[in-house]
Amino acid sequence: MMRLVLLTLAASALAGCLGSAPPLPRDHYYRILIAAPRAGSADRRLPGIVSVPPLEADGLLRERPLLFSASGQPHEMQQHDYHYWTDPPTRLLQGQLVDYLRQGRIAQSVVTPDMRVRPDFEVRGRIKRFERLLGGGAPRVFVELELALIGLADDRLLVLQSYAVERPSRADSVDASIVALNLAVAEIFDRFLADARRTALAVRPAAR
Repeated sequence: MMRLVLLTLAASALAGCLGSAPPLPRDHYYRILIAAPRAGSADRRLPGIVSVPPLEADGLLRERPLLFSASGQPHEMQQHDYHYWTDPPTRLLQGQLVDYLRQGRIAQSVVTPDMRVRPDFEVRGRIKRFERLLGGGAPRVFVELELALIGLADDRLLVLQSYAVERPSRADSVDASIVALNLAVAEIFDRFLADARRTALAVRPAAR
């Protein structure tokens, strides 16, 4: 009888502990959403079709968890638990870059390779940094993308630039960092679009 009483008390105590445990954190998912640029004039459009494949990246930058550096330096990276991009950054940035170049009217058409259209130009990109910086001062974000514009008729390199932007976050929350990351990407896209438009002035239609 005493053993039964002790087992009952132990089970009650265990149930009480489990009942008071805090709920598990829920997962959060984020997107990159870039505002449309102003449309360019007809003389600053590339004469043909531009294709944009997924951007390239190494290691952790190909994965969905949000990255951060607790020291504020790029030497050690960590992944957030429970905070994810809706897609890998390589595809998120591809989709936003396609939309941005279309809305900016950089060419007659802007497509992705899965449309199986023969392009005249290709935009190739690599994600070098895409992260939160949480140490060494106020919270901020850092984005660095290498973007290239290539004329496919003669494999001519028209634009090649590494664009880096560091922006402060309004708060130390993840939501504030997402807003800052969106603004940083928008600034990079705007600079690349300006470079592509300057190049378009000198490009002549090429016979294929």
